[in-house]
Amino acid sequence: MKRLTPPLVLLVLGVVFVLLAALAGGAADQPAFSRHRWNDAQKAWGARFQGAVLPAGRERLPGFAELPTTAPLAKAVASNVRISQDILGATGFSQPETQTEPFLALDPERESHLLAGYQDVRFEDGGARALSYAVSFDAGKTWSEGNLPGLTTVTGGRFERASDPWVAFGPGGRAYYVSLLFNERNAENGIFVSASPDGGLTWEPPVAVRVDPEDFNDKEAITVDTRADSPFHGRVYVGWDAVLASQRQPVRFAWSEDGGGSFSPTVTVYNQGANVGVFPVVGTAGAVHLFWVSFPFNGNVPELLTARSTDGGASWSAPVVVSDARPFGVDGQRTGGSLPAAAADPRNGNLYVVWQDERFSPGSDQIVLSRSTDGGETWTAPQLVSDGPRNAANYTPAVAVNANGVVGVSYYSLRNDPARSVLVDEYFAISKNQGRKFGRSARVSTASWDVRFAAVSRGFFLGDYQGLGAGRQTFHPLWTATFNPSRLNPSARQPDVFSRAMKVK
Repeated sequence: MKRLTPPLVLLVLGVVFVLLAALAGGAADQPAFSRHRWNDAQKAWGARFQGAVLPAGRERLPGFAELPTTAPLAKAVASNVRISQDILGATGFSQPETQTEPFLALDPERESHLLAGYQDVRFEDGGARALSYAVSFDAGKTWSEGNLPGLTTVTGGRFERASDPWVAFGPGGRAYYVSLLFNERNAENGIFVSASPDGGLTWEPPVAVRVDPEDFNDKEAITVDTRADSPFHGRVYVGWDAVLASQRQPVRFAWSEDGGGSFSPTVTVYNQGANVGVFPVVGTAGAVHLFWVSFPFNGNVPELLTARSTDGGASWSAPVVVSDARPFGVDGQRTGGSLPAAAADPRNGNLYVVWQDERFSPGSDQIVLSRSTDGGETWTAPQLVSDGPRNAANYTPAVAVNANGVVGVSYYSLRNDPARSVLVDEYFAISKNQGRKFGRSARVSTASWDVRFAAVSRGFFLGDYQGLGAGRQTFHPLWTATFNPSRLNPSARQPDVFSRAMKVK
């Protein structure tokens, strides 16, 4: 090979130096994209990425990590069924052995058929390495678990992270799973739906509902019209919010008429203020009801809003105010905050909304409920659902209505921790008179667990929501707890997803 002469070597080195300097300058002028930095920047104009609140300056309490554990380390017994089994390892900055934010669907044609979805291996600054599913055909006694395929790079997809798992059943036991997929290092993101023809055992490739190169889609949810009295029987509905570079945060909606094979163009439901936490419910005659929390840009108190569509999602009523929202938050934890959970009575279409709120015990959140018996036109004043000591926070509720019209509400509670700080339990309350009055809450978890072993995401993070399904008599709460020893550090505990069948007589 012919050698370069010294002058030529100097010339080549000079060219390389100039190129490197140019590249360095370009990198300085155009820093690498970061999704979590982009999201943080949008908060300056009022964008919201969760309904969670933490008391001012209380994300990390001084000495929080050194607080004593005032109860023995929890061990789950047989009635608390562990669903997640750590089938995915961690990498980079992700948190190993962390499952969080579970949601549950119950097959209306076969109530022993359950489907769970949850985040698997969480990143502190947003999203997870994968989303997982678990399916049960024996009313939650045993489960089969897997990572939902085709989403993130670890499961054969092209995106770096996934979040906000939500599941639903359609006619014939067909299952649906909606996902938020995004990249941390570039702006592409979108809402995708995976469908399962065999009720959650195997999954078809994900189908895009919407993909954006800049604006960020967030907090999506899915439901399916399974009502016999509906002209839209079998239609799949997806609602979400979007944080726009034009400094707007509208509520969006789309539907599928072919079992999740394709989706309609996006419909904008509402475009005032910052909106987040869309929760879709199908009522009588196929009416679709959306619930969400709206944060006015003028700094007024956030409101829980609802809108209705009677033509399958093509057009929407003007929003109706359910209530103002007054969550206080829980020291050191990211909770559901003002995000609503909703359900419809399968018999008469009565609507129920729950959220956490401090109005009955200032400085400590409780679970409250509002109901509508006229299709969402008017709503009752918020009433107290949770019980126990008023200085113990109760938070992140879910609501469901069984076939007999019994209303069930599940939630997290700090009531069994004398310090009201780190020991958490799952509780469940029912109403047999259409939500007018709730009986004494039942303890679902067989022991308290220490939330300091949960995933971390701007506070210890069990999830912005939890799951609850209802059959004819049995309710199935689905929650995150830290019962089990870590395989990586046996002195620590790891967060897993648990369920328990709660039969109501």
